[in-house]
Amino acid sequence: MEKQITIEQIFENLERKAPDILTRQKIHELTGGAISPKTLANKDSEGTGIAPRLLIGGKVVYPKKAAIAWLKQNCQIDKGE
Repeated sequence: MEKQITIEQIFENLERKAPDILTRQKIHELTGGAISPKTLANKDSEGTGIAPRLLIGGKVVYPKKAAIAWLKQNCQIDKGE
């Protein structure tokens, strides 16, 4: 039987894999498509997105630590009930 990965391991892997600066598209890719660039843009306009956000070359980017902290905060375990 295959060992199941824990939530902590998922975020540890993300911490290792992710570059220091993340675009919305990169977050989309790193989360397996779970978070779309449009969702991130909407969250930013609502004031509930990743902070701080930066503009580099006209693109919104986020520091890795802030993005991971936001993902952890917005992650819920589906208990299937």
